[in-house]
Amino acid sequence: MKNAERERSRWNILALISVSHIIGAAAQYGINTLAPFYQHDLQLSRAQIGLFFTAFYLGMAGLSYVAGWLADRLGVRGTVLSGHLALGLWTIAASFAPSFAWAFGSFFLAGLGYSFLNPASTKGVMTWFYRDERATAMGIKQTGVSAGGVLAAVLGPSLVLLAGWRGALAGLGAINLFFGFFFWALWREPAAESGSPGSVDRSSPEVLAPLKVKSLISLSFGTALLLLGQMSLLTYVPLYLKETMGLSAYWASQALALIQMGGMVGRIGWGLVSDRLFQGKRKIVLVLIGLLSVALSLCLGLMPPGAPLYFLLPVIFLSGLCMVGYQGVSYALIGEIAGKAQTGAALGIVITVNSVGTIIGTPLFGHLVDSTGSYSIAWLLLAGAILLGIMALIFFLKEPKPV
Repeated sequence: MKNAERERSRWNILALISVSHIIGAAAQYGINTLAPFYQHDLQLSRAQIGLFFTAFYLGMAGLSYVAGWLADRLGVRGTVLSGHLALGLWTIAASFAPSFAWAFGSFFLAGLGYSFLNPASTKGVMTWFYRDERATAMGIKQTGVSAGGVLAAVLGPSLVLLAGWRGALAGLGAINLFFGFFFWALWREPAAESGSPGSVDRSSPEVLAPLKVKSLISLSFGTALLLLGQMSLLTYVPLYLKETMGLSAYWASQALALIQMGGMVGRIGWGLVSDRLFQGKRKIVLVLIGLLSVALSLCLGLMPPGAPLYFLLPVIFLSGLCMVGYQGVSYALIGEIAGKAQTGAALGIVITVNSVGTIIGTPLFGHLVDSTGSYSIAWLLLAGAILLGIMALIFFLKEPKPV
């Protein structure tokens, strides 16, 4: 493939990677989208439904490093195929669930399959894009996660009308199975031309060098607390708006769409800021996002009950822009710290730490609200936690020099 052809093809490859995220995330978000339909049949409590997401994230955390290591060795094509096959098969298995235990185990194993997708897709962006476009490309591919949630919300209930909740869940699994083979057929590696982003000499120092664990752990800690902010927003903002701000249950739930919209804009927008305004620098952009996230969390914590919508809604949107929109920049930085040859393993480490933080931190936010009877205290403590993560980035993260 000539260089000019690669230049034309990379955006098609990015579209393929982004659709992979959409299809995978549709199965993930099908868990809560279809919950109102399967709750009665399986006789589940709200707590048990919440544990299904915990199961999925436990699976994703448990195999992320191994998945990243495999992506580095097997390549993007084989790893993404394996992920979609496992995610699809175990989502279909969940559709046959007669009980909570069966569904919990199936969603855990589906999470193991999902863990293959992020390291492989990130490695794909690293191999096809130069540094001055990577954060933008990473942001575009990460919008697929939010788009997958929208797809699940739109497609899931329609499938229920046609085939019941079991058929709908199986349908989301089957889509993943078919797309895995579709991805396999269409994926191409860039030609290993001198100076191209995809060229990696397996005997080069980059391949043989140990992972920069200190930098990765510093980045993992900082982004884990930003991810805690993201999950706290997605989980508790509807309840916060209903119970504290007096919105109806319907309009409070619609705030999730506003958050996801902010996240989609942020994932692309912050990437452009990093690539263009800061000439490929990532750390300064993550610190800026973190400081804005602290300020927005303080706004949520200090906002009086019944605050006007013209003030409340922009704060919700901007919170999504920052706390959901940071991932494109962080994924680009992970790849640049590790190098193209070790991107998968590095992302696996970061996702594992991030997932553990989410599994522990998100229920802790809810516990604070339950024990104090106040969302304000939880939001203020979240602001302090994010600030702690930003301090870790400032003092302990060493960003590689642009190349």
